[in-house]
Amino acid sequence: MGKTTVEQNAKMYVVENKLTHPEAINERELHAITGDSIGSLLPVTTEKSKKGIIIKGSIEGMMSLQSYFSGLMTKKMFLNVILQMIAVVKECEENLLNVNNLMLDWEYIFLDPRTKKIKCILWPIVNNQKAIPVEEFFQEMPFRVVFTKHENHDYITQYLRYFKNNEDFSINDFEKMIVEIMGKKAEINSDSTNNSKVCSMCRKVSEESAKYCANCGNPLNQAAREVLGISEVIGINDSLEFLPREVLNISEVLGLEDTHTFREATLSGSDVMGGTTVLGVDVLEKTAFPYLIREKTQETISVNKPFYRIGKDSSDCDYLISNNNAISRNHVDIITRNRRYYIIDHHSTNKTYVDDRVIPGEKEVEIFSGTRIKLANEDFVFYQ
Repeated sequence: MGKTTVEQNAKMYVVENKLTHPEAINERELHAITGDSIGSLLPVTTEKSKKGIIIKGSIEGMMSLQSYFSGLMTKKMFLNVILQMIAVVKECEENLLNVNNLMLDWEYIFLDPRTKKIKCILWPIVNNQKAIPVEEFFQEMPFRVVFTKHENHDYITQYLRYFKNNEDFSINDFEKMIVEIMGKKAEINSDSTNNSKVCSMCRKVSEESAKYCANCGNPLNQAAREVLGISEVIGINDSLEFLPREVLNISEVLGLEDTHTFREATLSGSDVMGGTTVLGVDVLEKTAFPYLIREKTQETISVNKPFYRIGKDSSDCDYLISNNNAISRNHVDIITRNRRYYIIDHHSTNKTYVDDRVIPGEKEVEIFSGTRIKLANEDFVFYQ
């Protein structure tokens, strides 16, 4: 990501992001967030100038999360913010937007002081050079807060223990843990005409792009799309509570002299993860691998290796396309690295296209959930 600036005039914030090479606009994502169609995301516009491409967004009558956190935080206030941010991430996933493009910086996340509703920025770009991992954002949140002293702070230890005990971050498992800390129970609707379980991956793929879920193998039915968000069940419109003047920061909560020592500290106590009753569908399963949908056949292709090769060479390819002469012997590799995904074209005869743009040979190009890939004249959609 290029240089990002924020200006505040009266009650309005104006945020600008100047793209740097090799970043480029993702037209599909730009179209998806234009016109406030996704409620949690700030609409943005693009401008082209001699200095390059600038993405701009503005918002009025809200405050930055940085300003909000400058006050005293209760358990309820803090966890409501966390729950809303989880909902933002899941809304992006459900709309096939790349969550790595969320501006996960408290200076650029905005909150309505009256309703406590949050608005975030998602930069619709490819090859984001400064993505902030979702896991890192949530892990650092308690260290930015000043907590009131007049509460039991065991929940903060539970919160931080999740990251210590879970090597692989799952937004669904994390949400489950937050709900348990809040003492809530989430109920999820199911399709009364279909009692079979539907896994979490079903929610990411619509019936238009695939007939069956790549993870559980069940038909993609209405139940998979009618799952309620846990934030919706709990409700996040509670009014601001009165706060005592005494405060407590994260160092005092953990009993540490320095917040940085947490990474090496051993937290005592029982395991956090417990059983939350979920009705109708199992939405907390973990996705094992990213996958492709081959549009011609509606086949699901699990990208289950760090270097996954596609082509028509039966001796060297992980997925063989033998019935299409336009495909090269070793057409592309899909690379998985540090939970990010890339495609590289091996100088194929008929080229590779990412979101309708031809990509250069032997150069890694980052791809995201919902990216459309064309190998010669074969169309695929990538999901993670």
